[in-house]
Amino acid sequence: MRTLFLSILCLILSSCSFEYLTEIDNQDSSAPTAKDCGECHVDQYGEWQQTRHAQAFTSVEFKQQSAYYQDSGCLFCHVPGDVLDPERQPRQYNREEGITCVSCHLHDKAMQGPHESGGLISPHAVARNPMLDSKADSAQLCGTCHHETYEQWLDQQEITNNQYPTCLGCHGAPVKRSHTRGTNLFSRLLVSFEPEHEVRSHLLMLPGQLNPEAAPEVHLTQNQPEQIFFTLTNTLPHNLPTGSFGEKYIMVTARRIKDQTILATNTMSLLSILPPDQSVRLSLSLPLGTLSHTLEIDLKRLHRSTNTATLIRSYHFPAGDHAQTP
Repeated sequence: MRTLFLSILCLILSSCSFEYLTEIDNQDSSAPTAKDCGECHVDQYGEWQQTRHAQAFTSVEFKQQSAYYQDSGCLFCHVPGDVLDPERQPRQYNREEGITCVSCHLHDKAMQGPHESGGLISPHAVARNPMLDSKADSAQLCGTCHHETYEQWLDQQEITNNQYPTCLGCHGAPVKRSHTRGTNLFSRLLVSFEPEHEVRSHLLMLPGQLNPEAAPEVHLTQNQPEQIFFTLTNTLPHNLPTGSFGEKYIMVTARRIKDQTILATNTMSLLSILPPDQSVRLSLSLPLGTLSHTLEIDLKRLHRSTNTATLIRSYHFPAGDHAQTP
């Protein structure tokens, strides 16, 4: 009975047309939109929508840096077509989606990923590609656009004998799930036969928001009533902050807190880039300090073009747990 059911199900699905999911005409026509992909890859689509990849073309920061799209040299990395194509070109369609699903996954008329298809039937061609596997060559894929950061990572891998994980190893949270998720009774039934895999989230968070062990280190060395002294060490396999374009700063904000009330706060910005394995000693004026106060330090990446700051990690020093001497 089960075999008969599966045979009928496959027959029904084989009569459906999904060609639009993998059709692409000389990079100048159309391709599946992220929303098209999201009809089956629900979780991945939801994660992607929250990323900078989704706003790569529409963000205020990119508009300013590209002179409002006049600098065509920026376009491949912000509206890429097939990044796996040696002759890769920017897309001429769906540009508002920035770095979208087809940019990394559609190659040679197949949707490529870290695993072979495990479903009863594939609505489009599927191929395995190690460049999309967080444990394999994914850093090379990211390095297609993030050239400077990728080169720094390669240098650190050579120095440390491959100690550091790939880009997805730090920036993608581990999740276990099937590649597709049903949204109605029929599709749920179909997906129920698909195996789950250990994969990485498409959310691509900053390392400090994801894994404290992968974040830069902050050590409080002296806590005085009017000032604090601390050491910042870059334990990442690339510069802090990293990125090729735009003026970026390391921004530090410190707060003294008692009974959930902020008593004092101060912020400083550092223009200098901190290379991997390097430390810098810093001090920040912060009055009203005693051992009864909790101290919090936020480390952020500040981009001057838009004056926006992105949190890397917050550091918490409980009351009575402060170093008092250098």
